[in-house]
Amino acid sequence: MSMSRTLAIAALLFTACDKSQPPANTTATPPDDTAGTPTTDAPPPTAECKPTGCSATVCSDEEVMTTCEFRPEYACYKSATCTRQADGQCGWTKSAELDACLANPPPAE
Repeated sequence: MSMSRTLAIAALLFTACDKSQPPANTTATPPDDTAGTPTTDAPPPTAECKPTGCSATVCSDEEVMTTCEFRPEYACYKSATCTRQADGQCGWTKSAELDACLANPPPAE
């Protein structure tokens, strides 16, 4: 296979993988391009909520796959609380600290 054909295929695959959807079940949501789609049927509501996805910016009770890039605001979720919300869904617990961090994220390392 020629190098240009290999590069063209890689570019197509990258473009196809980069089409994301907003995260499900989140209270404070990361940017739309960090979302994942659950990979299995919904677990029972007693499953533990946990950060998941490539950059751990999705709060879910099941593993999800997301694109793998990093934005400065993703660091805000390292200290955020991922737990079951009042509606029974997993989500990031809204807090003044999380809102402030998302509004003014730390510089990328």
